[in-house]
Amino acid sequence: MSSESWINVALSDNNIACVKLVRSKRRKRLCITVDRQGISVLSSMNENIESIRDFVNANNKWILKKIEFYLKLNVGLESGPLQSDELTYLGKKYKIQFIKDSSQYSVLSENLLKISFHVKDRRRHKENIINWYREQTKKLLDAKVPFFGKQLSIPYGKVRIKNQKLRWGSCSKNGNLNFNLLLSALPAHIIDYIIVHELIHVIEFNHSEHFWKLVEEVFPAYRDCRNWLKKNGQYIQLN
Repeated sequence: MSSESWINVALSDNNIACVKLVRSKRRKRLCITVDRQGISVLSSMNENIESIRDFVNANNKWILKKIEFYLKLNVGLESGPLQSDELTYLGKKYKIQFIKDSSQYSVLSENLLKISFHVKDRRRHKENIINWYREQTKKLLDAKVPFFGKQLSIPYGKVRIKNQKLRWGSCSKNGNLNFNLLLSALPAHIIDYIIVHELIHVIEFNHSEHFWKLVEEVFPAYRDCRNWLKKNGQYIQLN
């Protein structure tokens, strides 16, 4: 059993933060989380307010760093601020909602730009979104990798999907291709560029001048794709 309330805490940048306090009988230690929705503190039922404020103040630097990150996350996307009830798919923003149901499935409406997740447990919403992205990315890769592989006459090994933060794709020396599960969040032409980029690494395992010439033969505007990823790629993440 848990209860929720709100407290105000003065941060070191002279701003007053409205902190969500979640008390639980199961909680033994204080814990802070910062995401797009703000700052939350998880505590036991009998923790006093002053000790909670002291705990927040002791983690001031980390909190401010996370707040700055999420501010950039919200305003950095080309399509505008991404809210807590939105995600990106093929470069577009979609509203999302979770509906408790006896079976699990999702419904995507292009007209409404809305995705409805029918789930058994709404508390596992992040897991449901991860699984949904993995499924969408797999569909894209199953269609696009063989297409570009045949077009470029490049044989490749296994194609894997990984939950990673720093890379959109990679290629092993054995010709195996790895792609970020959030690949399907990107615009279609950026997805194509990343797939071609990794396929060419199968035959040119570096970023030499010759490598970029091969990429340019397929993607004359590859520099625009690289610049888009530099500007927007870091902001496409899961909460």
